[in-house]
Parts: sequence; structure tokens; C-alpha cells
Amino acid sequence: SFFLLPSGNISGRKKICHHPRKKGMSSSLRRNYSEYFVLGTEDDYSRNIAVEWLTRSGRLCVTYCLLLGVTYGGLRGFLLSTMASTVTNLLNIVITFLGLHWAKGSPDPAVQGEFDALTVWEQIDGGRPWTLPKQIFLAVPTLFLLFALNAADYDKVYMLVNLPLFLIFVVLPKIPVMHKVRLFGINRTVGIDDPVHVVTTKKHD
Repeated sequence: SFFLLPSGNISGRKKICHHPRKKGMSSSLRRNYSEYFVLGTEDDYSRNIAVEWLTRSGRLCVTYCLLLGVTYGGLRGFLLSTMASTVTNLLNIVITFLGLHWAKGSPDPAVQGEFDALTVWEQIDGGRPWTLPKQIFLAVPTLFLLFALNAADYDKVYMLVNLPLFLIFVVLPKIPVMHKVRLFGINRTVGIDDPVHVVTTKKHD
């Protein structure tokens, strides 16, 4: 930064005085994610505010279970146990799919679009498979699915409603082989997930 000081010389020109940079100031400045690429170091994924709250596995597990319990308890007030558990399971499937496997990017402007092509699930723990938060997001809905099926006494109708949706929208997107895969181009990021066409030219003798 600088400021202008009026000069008393005849030419009327103004002198530009630069403030000396204080020692240690650069270390206090917030750095962007691109700097990690330039410096050749690994990205600090814990600074991604889109997923950093998911690193608290204990709190995540308790909160997740409480939300399911409160939702089921509220529905149980005017629905039978079989219907209340199924509705809760379906709500959980829809909300977690949209929140984890459909939503992309990070709300932090400092990341400069580094995560625009990644879903929230793909950003958790830097994309490493089956870390503790990812195990929680699979184990808790699996247990609740079993609870819902048991409440319905494993009736075929309830199994046809709950089980296929659970496998397609809960289990399938979480399999490591589906990491960064966009089936049929669904939810692809234009300009990033576009297919790359390699053009080869033949040399003429």
C-alpha cells in the first residue's frame, strides 16, 4: 500500500512513499489452494469449509442419529410405525443424496474454484475411501434401513420401496469405483467433466 505526499518543490510533482512491509506480515496472510499446487505440497483439505465439519466423527454420528430419531418420533405421532420408519428412511435417502452426491464445490471464495467439479462426498478427507466419516454415512442409514424393514415385518411391498432406492442412491454413489464418475453425464460440470477428444495426425512421407 502507498500514499501520496505533497512536495514543496517547484515542479509540483508528488513523491510516492512506500510503507515498508512488516516482518512476518506475509505469514499471517490467508493463502489460497493454488499455492499448494505451485509449491508442490499437498492440499490442506481440512481448510475446506464445505467438509471440515465432517471431520468431527463423534459429533457427526450423534447428530445424524438424533436427526433420524427426531424425524421418526415426529412422524410416529400421526403415522403407524411401519409407515413412519419408511417415510423417515426415504427422506434420509433423498436428503443425503442431494447433500453428499449432488451438491458440488465449496462456499469458501478463497478456494478459487478448486473443488467446483467435486461433490461433497468426493471432498471428504481428500477423496480417500472408507474413512471414518464415510463409514458413518453408510453404517447409520444401513442400520435404520434394517429398523424400517423390521418394523414392517419384512413385508414385500415395503422391501420393494426401501431396498432398491437405498442401494441406488445410498450405497452405489459411495463405492470407491464410482469416485468422480458421472453416469450418463448426469450432474457433470460443463468445461471440467467434458470428454477429452484426442486428435492424431498422420505423418506424410
